[in-house]
Amino acid sequence: MLSPFLILTLVSQISAQTWCNKNYLQGQPVVPPGGQFQVPGSSSAPLLVFRCAPIVTPYLEEDDEAGVLVETFVTFVQYGGAERIAEPTGAEVLDVSISMDGSMLATAVVSFNSTSELYFPLANLSQPRKQPFRIDCTASYTSNPFLETRTFSATTALSYLPRPPSGSVTKRDARTGALLVKPPNGGLYEAIFPIGFYTSFDNYLESDLLILDSLKEQGFTIVHPVPTFGNLDALEKVLDHMEELGLYLVYDMRHTYTDLEVLTAEVNMIKGRPNLLLWYTADEPDGTSAPLAAPRRAYDAIYALDGYHPVSIALNCADYEFAAYTAGADIVMPDTYPIANDPLFSSKYNTSCTPDFGCCGCDNCRGEFEDIPRRLDDFALRLDALGRARAHAVWAVPQAFGGEEFWVRPPTGREFAIQVILSINHGARGIMSWIDPTPPDIKRTASALATALTSVAAGFIFSPRAKFSYRASGRVDVGMWTVGAETLVLVANMDVRAAEVVLPLSDALELREELNYGARRRLEGHGELGLELEGLGWAVLVVHPPIFKLNAQGDEL
Repeated sequence: MLSPFLILTLVSQISAQTWCNKNYLQGQPVVPPGGQFQVPGSSSAPLLVFRCAPIVTPYLEEDDEAGVLVETFVTFVQYGGAERIAEPTGAEVLDVSISMDGSMLATAVVSFNSTSELYFPLANLSQPRKQPFRIDCTASYTSNPFLETRTFSATTALSYLPRPPSGSVTKRDARTGALLVKPPNGGLYEAIFPIGFYTSFDNYLESDLLILDSLKEQGFTIVHPVPTFGNLDALEKVLDHMEELGLYLVYDMRHTYTDLEVLTAEVNMIKGRPNLLLWYTADEPDGTSAPLAAPRRAYDAIYALDGYHPVSIALNCADYEFAAYTAGADIVMPDTYPIANDPLFSSKYNTSCTPDFGCCGCDNCRGEFEDIPRRLDDFALRLDALGRARAHAVWAVPQAFGGEEFWVRPPTGREFAIQVILSINHGARGIMSWIDPTPPDIKRTASALATALTSVAAGFIFSPRAKFSYRASGRVDVGMWTVGAETLVLVANMDVRAAEVVLPLSDALELREELNYGARRRLEGHGELGLELEGLGWAVLVVHPPIFKLNAQGDEL
């Protein structure tokens, strides 16, 4: 059976005349692309930022209470809504209240530069409904007994939904960026570490269902079939088998999201599936200069039809109309592909690449691992400047391909792993690599990472109690999540030469290696823990209280 979605796809696939709004063909003029993100300016006086957001989205009829996250911080950056204050002394406190339609829900006393959780019974709201509830947040303080009380305000939208008639619910935790799902056999919602691949459908999944069995055995948690879905019977078999195996579905509407009639048919066809994790609409809309309002238009339509699963998009450009395109998503995925790529000259188009011209496959990149954390950090800073840091999560799209177009070869297994570790250390809370089928070396490495991340790392990264710290030393990148007496360490050496790093952890602690490709322990002798890494070495480690203490320098992990 031929899908009507395929027909729309075939008539809508038109090559972009620009990429990231830049000309890229020989003979075309150099025209600045515009669309750059406006970075907030600085202030000569301290400013107070006061924000609030629901802790979980959505809350359901079965839940007893809801929570609101209240953040306050002093800054010299002119964020939207920031208000000038007197120079803080460090002793200031704010009287905070949250209310709905004038009815008080919760109060608290919080300090400057803090994040607090305020809870209230959902019974205090009216019945669950599709329309979000507006929550008003107010804070007041007096910097001087002779001055008037200052009042600060913010609003947020809290989703409190009835039980879905069928299918699953994917919740989002604003504290950690985690997606929360119910286990197939029932129980409480728990965090899932989303890791898997964009996966070819035509001539791959549709022709061999056992591929899905292999993906499950290899430890992956998500599958993202890539359209077109020309044969709906084959699609149904693939999705049914994913459901049987407990693989979560990322459903892709990249070719159809701009046609709301077709989008409606697809959402209604898929939304009742118990393994649906999230929707995927715009694929690199910034690259093709898609209509700015299109992702948001699709987002609103999906929420009107469903509302129980988040919406995601992928962005390819370093900086083109970020605010407009991300308004149409809950999850934003930069796809930054720097491996075996020349960022300055396009072999495909035989032209140079600059900030104003050219398409080299990795926009405004330098052709190094650092392109990945730079892009993720930029996205995080922009979302924060927009006041959306709690409303959006960022995932990563590691490069798992090569030998075509702009890339002379695929990454090695170690290069792939370094991409993943860098991404997680810099805020990515899901890993969806492009593309499967992928070389065996990458698949083996990805499988090892999937097993470690889902069985061990998720308990640290997605714990609201975790304290995160970051360290960079030369080209060594380290992320550390501490929960109780244990610390998860993700470390990667981006250099081909060996390197060392000293961690702010006690040398009295022991290391348990979950994955180790070229890391050795060094005892620094100053109460700190040192690691020595081979070129392109990486490791996933857990630091924990000792059973016995190692005391010889250079002991193996």
